[in-house]
Amino acid sequence: MTRQYELKDIEKLITRDEKFIFTTFSLLMTLIIYINQLLANSPIIGTIASLTFFLLNIIFLGAAFFEEEISFIRFILGCLTFLLFLGTIGWITLIVHNLDAKSTSVALCVLAILCSATTKLKKKRR
Repeated sequence: MTRQYELKDIEKLITRDEKFIFTTFSLLMTLIIYINQLLANSPIIGTIASLTFFLLNIIFLGAAFFEEEISFIRFILGCLTFLLFLGTIGWITLIVHNLDAKSTSVALCVLAILCSATTKLKKKRR
């Protein structure tokens, strides 16, 4: 007997993240992006790692800020919030230091930790 996973089931699994497995996975994607920028320069590796990084953090932010919305709207609003955070952190990184491979990876790590921490703080308030 097979179980069909719905979007809500996967979303609950990711946002629950009690042992920080998905946060660690998101940081691992940042490391893969960094290594790809330095050594491989493969568009396939970069695309897969970036999309995984984006999806995990979009789900974190959507669950943190837009819990009452339906799944699709929560995903879209989480995407917009993620882009806002990414732009702001990228801008700050650009002002403080040049935006090279190291500082891009630092900005992505800060963003991953911020997304995970936001979800955890919202869960503790409930």
